[in-house]
Amino acid sequence: MVNLSKLTKKRLGEILVSEGLVTEDQVQEALKKKAETGDLLGTTLVKLGYVSEYDIAKTIVTQFGLPYLDCTHYRIPDDLIPLFPVDRLLKDQMVPLDKIGRILVVAVSGLLDEAVFADLEKRTGCEIYLYVSTQSQVLQAIQTHYADGKPLKR
Repeated sequence: MVNLSKLTKKRLGEILVSEGLVTEDQVQEALKKKAETGDLLGTTLVKLGYVSEYDIAKTIVTQFGLPYLDCTHYRIPDDLIPLFPVDRLLKDQMVPLDKIGRILVVAVSGLLDEAVFADLEKRTGCEIYLYVSTQSQVLQAIQTHYADGKPLKR
C-alpha cells in the first residue's frame, strides 16, 4: 500500500513561504483564486506566475519524501496503456511509466490522494511506486501515448 505520510506537517503554501519562493500575501491571493477555480494551490500559484511547475514539484518532493523524475523521458509499454483510461489519468494528473513484476511505477503531479492509489493497487494487483513530475510533463507524457482518449497505435 502506498504510504503518503508527509515528512513535514507543513502545508504546500507554508513550505513555499519558508523556502522564500512566495510571500504569505501571494499564498492568500492564490487560496482565494483557488476557491473560485477549483484548481490545486500549486496550479494556481503557477498560473499567477509566482512559482514554476518545477518549484511545486520540488516542494512536493520535500513534503512527501518522494523522488522526482521527468516522465517525458519514458516510453509507456504498449501492454500498459489500455489499462488506464486517459480521462482518469488527466483527472488524477498521473501517468503509469512501467510495470516490473508486481510493481507499477507511476508519475504524479496532482493531489496525492491515498484513496486513488489504493484503488489503483486494487485494480492492478500491483504495489505502486510514486515519482513526482511537473504537471506539464505528465500532460505531455499522456499526449504522447494517448490520442482522443484512445491509446495511440505504434
